[in-house]
Amino acid sequence: MYVTLKQLLEHAEQGGYTVLAPNIFNLESLIAVVEAAEAERAPVIIAIGESRLKDPQLQKYLPVAARQMAEEASVPVGINLDHGKSYHELVLAIQKGFSSVMIDASMCPYEENVARTREIVKIAHELGISVEAEIGHVGQGEDYTENGAADGLTEPETARRFAEETQVDALAVAVGTAHGVYKGTPRLDFDRLKEIHETVDVPLVLHGGSGTGMDNLVRASRLGIRKLNINTELLIEAREQVRRELQEDPEIDYSVLLKHGKDAVVRRLRTYMQALHSSGKAWS
Repeated sequence: MYVTLKQLLEHAEQGGYTVLAPNIFNLESLIAVVEAAEAERAPVIIAIGESRLKDPQLQKYLPVAARQMAEEASVPVGINLDHGKSYHELVLAIQKGFSSVMIDASMCPYEENVARTREIVKIAHELGISVEAEIGHVGQGEDYTENGAADGLTEPETARRFAEETQVDALAVAVGTAHGVYKGTPRLDFDRLKEIHETVDVPLVLHGGSGTGMDNLVRASRLGIRKLNINTELLIEAREQVRRELQEDPEIDYSVLLKHGKDAVVRRLRTYMQALHSSGKAWS
């Protein structure tokens, strides 16, 4: 069942759970997301990174496959453009049938972030498409220090102003996570997250879920995170499974190898869905 980000996150807010948003990059990863969601009876968001739309073949086929699988799924499924920084790719995602787009102008000065976000909100909302934006900045794991994220954490009052001025449907916040593989130990600012949740009137999103630790993520969910993005951890899970299969049988058929990698991702996704209490939350 194809739904918008707004529908998904409003339901998650009411139910006090977190919807998983795994990044996909090919057909196997797409199948893994929907298979895990249906097995757990969990709402889910298919996240497609902006870089995928810059690949001519992926741009042509991946959104079409994602839309068809979302429409035919027995659970609520949204399709979200992840970290859209280019106006061209954001509009392209809207044209390709995404149910939501994330505009990421978080590295821009505040007023520019507001202006660029408002422009996309106006276009998307006229077509019934949801918009996520980011205030503060979630950096890269390689820039992490022993004390946690170096800078860019979201200020609660700034988040409130931004949400009101842009009318976004979801807000990604920076509270100590990072993209990719952490160089240091993940240290989330839970007091900051609690204050943001109490201050901001839209559902909150956490990027950089990979390697953050399940205990941290469960606590973040309890404090108001309604969408969790995850990518790197799934890539590593599939890679390690493929490595084990090749060590056991160097002559293994390539198609079988792909299935083993996909199945490993499904198992990991189901673990996340259970821990973040989206399992069993599907509606019709």
